[in-house]
Amino acid sequence: MDPLVIAQIVLAAIQDVLFAAAAGTLACGVMAGRSGLIVPASLRIGQLLLALAMAIAALAYLWLQAAVMSGSPLMEAGSAVGAVLSESHFGLAWTIGFTGALLAALSRLPARRGLPLFALGLVVWAAGKAAASHAADSGDFSVRETIHLVHLCATALWAGSVMVAAMLQRGFAYTTSDAPMRRAAFCGHLSHLATMALVVVVITGIYNMIEDTAQVHASIMGTAWGRILSAKLVCVAAAVVLGGWNRMAVLPDLQARAHRNDPAYAVVQHRFDTWLFVEALFMLAVLAIAAALGHTSPVGA
Repeated sequence: MDPLVIAQIVLAAIQDVLFAAAAGTLACGVMAGRSGLIVPASLRIGQLLLALAMAIAALAYLWLQAAVMSGSPLMEAGSAVGAVLSESHFGLAWTIGFTGALLAALSRLPARRGLPLFALGLVVWAAGKAAASHAADSGDFSVRETIHLVHLCATALWAGSVMVAAMLQRGFAYTTSDAPMRRAAFCGHLSHLATMALVVVVITGIYNMIEDTAQVHASIMGTAWGRILSAKLVCVAAAVVLGGWNRMAVLPDLQARAHRNDPAYAVVQHRFDTWLFVEALFMLAVLAIAAALGHTSPVGA
């Protein structure tokens, strides 16, 4: 594989992780507020830094794409950037996504307010990603592209909320005697969100797979795309099992102990957090593999 394409896959994976983390901070901030937890002040700063990192990563990816499309050496690709932006569909899709990153960043500046603008910026970013994917083969604003946009956003919410929650669980401040109840409430909100997002991910993912393989007449398992898809599905299944165990076996016990102020609550909370952390690792793997999948043709060998 061309080193530039490998670099694109790595950079795309970084972008996917940044997008998921940004969506996760948004979701976790809202859930923490609803649970009565004190949201760390660093969360807004983190959102700003994530949005800026998304914009910087997008600029780097544009340079790589210009090198790949023009056949120029990496250090000489600058002259092709203008043509890529103005004369290619990728240029339009990139502009949409980059605009979304800037919107998200602007919404978190000290003089600005409003999570709605941050959320809008993330959706616009995802729209740019969808327009640059295989889903765009059916045309812009098509049903296929719209469903892929929903898939990207649901995946980011699922993966991002799990990853960010795994990091934040030790960062919440507790100043009242009912802190266990509030923390258990947060875990409940997280579990419900992850479940709803997963349902959307599965439905839209099946649709995407059917559309991507519509022109493939051989076994997809014999292609690189099929093998990468298999690896992704294994990681998704592992994350689902871990999340399901937390939801069905650990969470009810956690909530019950929190309500009766059981001294053993901390032990169960630690168990929940441990499984959540392992699930987050699998979600990172899913995002990385998805980047490789997006740069592989379903009809390729």
